[in-house]
Amino acid sequence: MATELRYIILSDAEFTSSLQSFRRTHEDFLPNGEIVSWAAGENETIDITISIKGGSTVSQMVFTIEKQQVLDILVRFCMENNIPVPRAGFKKWSARESGISLSITLQGAELERANIDMAALA
Repeated sequence: MATELRYIILSDAEFTSSLQSFRRTHEDFLPNGEIVSWAAGENETIDITISIKGGSTVSQMVFTIEKQQVLDILVRFCMENNIPVPRAGFKKWSARESGISLSITLQGAELERANIDMAALA
């Protein structure tokens, strides 16, 4: 049985941009403020540090994003940038030294279906 692996690697700046884009379409995702940094947290989560201004005070707060929501953000980034992502397959993300990667594994019938879907797009 054939297996296909796909990797999409985003730089820090691209992932930060994808967070901002996701926030624009999901109002309750993160509060308004400048995204200062992000880092892999425990249990396959991402911790986002946001600088929030309140009057003359600026404070930094950390918000945790769960595993599935990280996948949703990465898939949305791909859709917005015309990067094909098959619906089928096992999707997993991992933090890298200077970015984040999305891996997609397709096997057997999933691989065949993804190829049919891709052919339909052409």
